[in-house]
Amino acid sequence: MILNLTTVSPSVGAAAMGSSRTTSPVAPTDSASSQATAVPAAVSVTLGQAARSADTTYSMSSRTAVATVWEQRPDDAISSRMASNVAYRSSGSRFQGLGAAMLERFGTEAVDFSQSVTVQNTSAANQGSAVSALQAAMQSSLHTDADNQITLSIQTASGATVELSLGSQDEGLAVQVKVSGGELTEAEREALVQLSGAFQEAIDGLGALPPKLALSGLAKFDPTVLSSVDFQARIETDDKGAIGAVAFHADAQSRSVSATGPSGTVKVDVDLSNPAILGNAAQQARTMARYLQQFDTAGSRGRGDAALVAMFKDAFTQMNSDYGVTAPVEGRAAPGVIALNAGDHSLLSGLADFSASMVQASEASNPMRSEELDTFSYKVSQNTSVTGRDPRDRSIHQDQQAQLSASYHRALSPELSLFLTMAKESQFYEYVQIDDEAKVSTDVAYSDGVRIDASVQQSARQSTRVQRYLMGKLESDTTFPSEVTRAANVRELLRTVEKAALSRDPEDARRRDQALAVAGSLAVLPDSPAALQRGIDTTPP
Repeated sequence: MILNLTTVSPSVGAAAMGSSRTTSPVAPTDSASSQATAVPAAVSVTLGQAARSADTTYSMSSRTAVATVWEQRPDDAISSRMASNVAYRSSGSRFQGLGAAMLERFGTEAVDFSQSVTVQNTSAANQGSAVSALQAAMQSSLHTDADNQITLSIQTASGATVELSLGSQDEGLAVQVKVSGGELTEAEREALVQLSGAFQEAIDGLGALPPKLALSGLAKFDPTVLSSVDFQARIETDDKGAIGAVAFHADAQSRSVSATGPSGTVKVDVDLSNPAILGNAAQQARTMARYLQQFDTAGSRGRGDAALVAMFKDAFTQMNSDYGVTAPVEGRAAPGVIALNAGDHSLLSGLADFSASMVQASEASNPMRSEELDTFSYKVSQNTSVTGRDPRDRSIHQDQQAQLSASYHRALSPELSLFLTMAKESQFYEYVQIDDEAKVSTDVAYSDGVRIDASVQQSARQSTRVQRYLMGKLESDTTFPSEVTRAANVRELLRTVEKAALSRDPEDARRRDQALAVAGSLAVLPDSPAALQRGIDTTPP
């Protein structure tokens, strides 16, 4: 351990150090048991090097020696940044630039690295071995079980594993880099350096105000060089819109993220194993826009927490952007690969299969009836299968579905405020329970190269139960149900697409585009039963 000594006012504890004007710290020494001495002068603290930004001077009624203790000599770029960052209290500032620096280090060397810096009152420094044991325990805790812990684990194509960790709490800051399972190739080291910006972006997102998920960059890697990337974070927080824990995974076959905070939990899992179903960029953008609008609609209808809905939209967008793979092209696909044509794609979403959910932390807001919980849960998924003996005899089936379950209390009119207590005089309210579901199923089948089926079925169900209370007494209990199902056969519509493929007539091309647009408008989740009550014309243009 390397010990730097200075003195500060008792008002500046080791757990609450800020940057300040300084006297020169004692030069580092190789002795972990260096003695602290009182200095009869107005003193403030330096943590390893000159602090950045606003300085603070501390007055002193008495003097206390303070030490910055290093795990090893701080004579490298990472330690230099740690010396600056440890002066800050927030995890966002503590980790500033550190993640990128740890990966950029692979540009020059690929060996293990471990460093920690702690700030402590040195009144106990004279205890010799006792303080050494305490310091060793503190260093170990910072590396493995700090209040704020971030890890990045990367598997390379050659079989090596790279593990990075950052830990922070009031007493200090630690980083660690481990390489196991073999030596890194030059290409792998370059790939690690290329991820440095994405790693730092993910870290900075969690420390931003408000916090946000910023994980899409970690999914952008060459799967022939890096096999998988895992990012995990645990941040100590109690802010309503904060993100307390994140787990992210990406490889060539899948992506997933789970994020939890005081508002609730979001999860998104994406399956990349079936590239044949992927649409082009324009189709994916249209589908994404529809889904994001539906998430907003669900959040509004179920009165979901705005921060939770925003986090869910971020997670869904990032996991479904830039898949890194493209669908096989009909006529140019490899033997045995079933490629889909334009008509097939028009009836699909264009996105990879997924399952996603957001679940809000429940709350008992009515003390008189604790069983009446305010809740919000939304789940959405897509599953697709492409089967057959060969491209001429194939079947396609895709299901998309969404479920909303929510409950909340509301005032009897928008003009009134709601403040529920144990007093009957406060018990004028409505308790609303929502149970909705939407589905769309698409089926396409070919026999000997001829389309024998092209159909879409949509359904939407909504149920709203309203219990009305006056002076705490149930006045009414009413349920408003609505359900509509609609089916469409689009074989004739898609024949227009096939005809246009054999024609050079601009009018046929116009009819093809129109037919594809109509087909695409059918294969979407309906917003509500009312959206399906309108008629539909599948007559070829």
